[in-house]
Amino acid sequence: MATLIQSVAFAALAFMASLAVAGGESYTVTATLLHNGKAFGEPTAIVKGDTPATVEVSGTDGYKLSLTVSDLASDQIRVSAKVDSSHGAMEPVLVVRPAKPATVTVGDLALTVTVVRGGS
Repeated sequence: MATLIQSVAFAALAFMASLAVAGGESYTVTATLLHNGKAFGEPTAIVKGDTPATVEVSGTDGYKLSLTVSDLASDQIRVSAKVDSSHGAMEPVLVVRPAKPATVTVGDLALTVTVVRGGS
């Protein structure tokens, strides 16, 4: 009976691992949008690797932030971003280190992103 339980447990783990590989890696992305040094948006999203994701907020300080995150190496993650806001727009591409914030500034508009592998 113990052998059967171990076999079932192993099969379940193998199945879950195959789903994780098939589904691609996920990332938790935390962003801060700033205008003249003042934050006007601080979204966090869990995104699937190489799959575009968008966060959109309406209102006076409304914005649309589109992201595509891709693994480059164990210590490098590529983030392609597009920001459209009431304060301006930018389309930066950043290479970031996992769990380390990186900032890009265009005029009065800035974007800081932190990317962590995995999402829950």
